[in-house]
Amino acid sequence: MRLAPPDRFFDYLPWAAATLLVAGIVHIVSVLLMPAVAPQDAYARARAAVGDAPTFALVALPPMAPGAEPLPFEDPAFAEGVCVYDLSKGMLRVTAPADGDDYLALSFHAKAGRIYHAITDRAAIKGKIDIVIGDDRQMDALSASDDAPQQQVRLTAPAKRGFVLVRSLAKRPSDMTRARERLATVMCERVDPPKD
Repeated sequence: MRLAPPDRFFDYLPWAAATLLVAGIVHIVSVLLMPAVAPQDAYARARAAVGDAPTFALVALPPMAPGAEPLPFEDPAFAEGVCVYDLSKGMLRVTAPADGDDYLALSFHAKAGRIYHAITDRAAIKGKIDIVIGDDRQMDALSASDDAPQQQVRLTAPAKRGFVLVRSLAKRPSDMTRARERLATVMCERVDPPKD
């Protein structure tokens, strides 16, 4: 006895649903894995943007020009700098004065580009931004020594390598020189972890 066409459709329905489910899972997994397996991840692009500059040094990025952006999604209203770090060589300390007049933003990125902390000059303590970044072991040693100033913020990085993106706002195009000068007041330096 032959099945009617509508009955045959119901025979293939579970196979079609299973195919769609597997395709959806593969799509989601590939999208989630892309930042980890991409050869040009955020860290590689930041490292390329600073060129031969040493690790633990803030490097001002060139002004944005169409088609020649060193980093994606740049805003021409900001003067930008990048500080690349490697915590296997020591901790990173980022300091900057906060005057309250000029907007300054710092975002801290893990190697794959994920932001794990961000701060602006509005969160400065006593007119100063003072942040120390280290891995779990370095932060434990620093907490045990407990000789840090009260305004110091301590961050535990999720990966040994990463970068800090610093942005200084130019409210008008004529303020870009002032924004670049403000960017030059930000210091990135290597700090040796305390001895156990």
